[in-house]
Amino acid sequence: MWALMCNMEQRPASPETEGLQTETLSLSLSLSLWQFGVTLHLRAAVGTFDSFHCVHDLSPERAPRSPNFSFQYKCDEALAAPLPHTAFTSSSVFSNGYAPGYAKLNRRGGAGGWSPLDSDHYQWLQVDLGSRKQVSSVATQGRYSSSDWTTRYRLLYSDTGRNWKPYHQDGNIWAFSGNSNSESSVRHELQPGIVARFLRLVPLDWSEEGRIGLRIEVYGCSYWAGVINFDGLGVISYRFKVKKMKIIKDVIALRFKTSESEGVILHGEGQQGDYITLELRMAKLLMQINLGSNQYGSILGHTSVTTGSLLDDNHWHSVVIERYRRNVNFTLDRHTQHFRTNGEFDHLDLDYELSFGGMPYSGKPVGAGRKNFKGCMESINYNGDNITDLARRKKIDTSSFRNLSFFCVETHSFPVFFNATSFLQLPGRANHDTLSVSFQFRTWNPEGLLLFSNLDDGTLEISLEDSKVGVHLNVTQETGNQRVDLSLGESVYRYIKTPHTT
Repeated sequence: MWALMCNMEQRPASPETEGLQTETLSLSLSLSLWQFGVTLHLRAAVGTFDSFHCVHDLSPERAPRSPNFSFQYKCDEALAAPLPHTAFTSSSVFSNGYAPGYAKLNRRGGAGGWSPLDSDHYQWLQVDLGSRKQVSSVATQGRYSSSDWTTRYRLLYSDTGRNWKPYHQDGNIWAFSGNSNSESSVRHELQPGIVARFLRLVPLDWSEEGRIGLRIEVYGCSYWAGVINFDGLGVISYRFKVKKMKIIKDVIALRFKTSESEGVILHGEGQQGDYITLELRMAKLLMQINLGSNQYGSILGHTSVTTGSLLDDNHWHSVVIERYRRNVNFTLDRHTQHFRTNGEFDHLDLDYELSFGGMPYSGKPVGAGRKNFKGCMESINYNGDNITDLARRKKIDTSSFRNLSFFCVETHSFPVFFNATSFLQLPGRANHDTLSVSFQFRTWNPEGLLLFSNLDDGTLEISLEDSKVGVHLNVTQETGNQRVDLSLGESVYRYIKTPHTT
């Protein structure tokens, strides 16, 4: 082990971030070099930094010798090149020589790359990186010595290979420019980078002289983060070293993913009425904080801020809360809100503990009706303490869990997106006199057909009509046709996630 001494130069303070960036700080960073990598332990105060300079305290002769170690580590390894052919899959294949396993950058095997059976907008090329990786850039080529290449494509990514998320840049689903010939490669840096196991390239446009053709490389590096699976019952209790904490600054960071729209992510409270809560409400992220109110009601400290939407998409979302006195930076997926808490107090007085995943029962009405978080969290940090690592080493209370898992238990269901022309058709069940259907949905559209089925003696239709759910049953009988119409629910021209069964 050896040490680095580092200086971090902070950004100039602005009125809304007063107190969060005020000085140049020094820190010590210790590294433990093991056979398979480097472990970093870092402690720093609140701040956003423009530069980071380090010097080590050992001469080069005394520093550990490792061909894979560098003080300036760059996440730029070729991740696809070493993979076996079986790691590549596709929507279709033109013929055996055009298989997806031949789609490696600068390779000439087979027919020199991947081409699908049909060149249309329903094709894709997929690569399984074997485990979650940090991906920093993607490069493409056309099929070797051919007229086949892809001029524009989208990038999807996933942890499971089932639930896909399109790559976004500048707040939009991004379309990457591709190739104009079969030999030159075009590389795009991902800003921001992503963490994923599966990548899928979807061609949007291709060569007018030939067909879709692709060879690819993915650049990045290994990724590891401590993960905890929350079952909706268990809560992690991080207990302070002293019973009462009078806190002037906080840094809380974590990543979460869930398919639930409600759930408390963290909570702490004090006997004087101070509290901090981070929770999902209607699939939005709600932060509530109170640094103190007086008994006469002339000082009301409650502050509530909401950010994000549709966060129950079962994809990872990152959260950082930075507080210095009454100034708060609240960041979700790189989008930051700056605000000042209400009231006049600037300390957060908490008693005994901070809980993650829910609100432990205290006999107070404040937690009534709130659900515990159900899903996964990783890289949980509170003021420099790695909560995930402490839980793994059993240094904090996890007794409320029936079975604490340090891996993410994936859901068995996954969402399907429908546009104005798409539909899903399933085989019917002949000679059955009952029909049972259950599904969850959400939409911003006030009109649309949700389900249609032919019956032996009529039809069943479930649709959105004027932002309400309508059920229409037409039955053909000897005496004539009979129709049953039902209208369910209030206006649903908003976030929806409601099961319906008939």
